[in-house]
Amino acid sequence: MKDRRMRTMVILMLACGVALSFTAHVFAVFPFDLKISHELQEVENPVFSRVMEGVSALGDTWMGMVMIGTVFAFLLARGRVLEGVFVLATTTNFALTSVIKVLVGRPRPPDFFLDTSDIFQPVNQFSFPSGHVLFFVVFFGFLAYLAWLHLTGYVRTLVLSACGILILLIGASRVYLGAHWASDVLGSYVIGALWLLFLILGYQLASQRMCRPREN
Repeated sequence: MKDRRMRTMVILMLACGVALSFTAHVFAVFPFDLKISHELQEVENPVFSRVMEGVSALGDTWMGMVMIGTVFAFLLARGRVLEGVFVLATTTNFALTSVIKVLVGRPRPPDFFLDTSDIFQPVNQFSFPSGHVLFFVVFFGFLAYLAWLHLTGYVRTLVLSACGILILLIGASRVYLGAHWASDVLGSYVIGALWLLFLILGYQLASQRMCRPREN
């Protein structure tokens, strides 16, 4: 029963991801995208603005690599080799994002400024999906999963809360800063959650094989 539910969930998430990607390819923008962008960008609060900018900065590619590398090194130092390997595997989200961006080819919102010196400009000129959101879902989502398994007490609560808040805020920040449409963010959450699920299943399978006694 559990396996059947898992397969059903994967199929539904995959179908949603494909549907959102296809519609983003066909339509450059949806009416609700314009409404959500307008309402968010009308917020004039310096604290809110700083929070949005700070959270978004954490999703830059170089920052993402630094965070992944730091957590990887920390886990290796603690003897958590398998966990470190799978944290390192979250870097696959960058390749996934690039492939989907090129395939969908959706243009960025008109106010987005594309740095002409960006070496990833051929990919970053496209809007769907949001690489920042997808990275947060995969990386912080996997950290939250590890925290749920291996931590206890207030430390686990703190890590889970921090990861959850960051995952929620990154979507709003990308729309607020004019880098993405709300539908880009929605698609990123779905695709990121599916990729995270694959990583978790892979980790569970690897853990079971490592714990299985060897036969003589």
